[in-house]
Amino acid sequence: MNFWNDLDGSSFFNRIFTSQIPIGEVTLFSVNIDNNRPIVILEFDIKEYPEAPPIKWKQSGFNTCRIGLNCSNIEELLIKNIPTKKNLTVSILNEAGSYRIRAINDESVIEFTTKHPLLCGPSAYLNSLE
Repeated sequence: MNFWNDLDGSSFFNRIFTSQIPIGEVTLFSVNIDNNRPIVILEFDIKEYPEAPPIKWKQSGFNTCRIGLNCSNIEELLIKNIPTKKNLTVSILNEAGSYRIRAINDESVIEFTTKHPLLCGPSAYLNSLE
């Protein structure tokens, strides 16, 4: 999978982004693990900002877009050197009916397989670039 736009749950995402947004570098915000279901939810900021943001976003001066991945039926979860301040590169590969989710940099990794990756968001906020 090459674009965030192609994931299930991307209806709102596709309304505010008028072009394909490649899956790639992100700034990790949170990792949530529910052991009972099992579910992993990753939240992160992407470097792209919508060409057609909602009016509220424009009026508020928001400049950063946050999205997430809600992944159910996870297996083979590996997390190494998290938390990290360094950006991660995300990849989503279709492997025989499952998806391998990887978020890596030169020191850290989050990796697992899931049957159902679902895009969450987007939301936006004002990021002071200090």
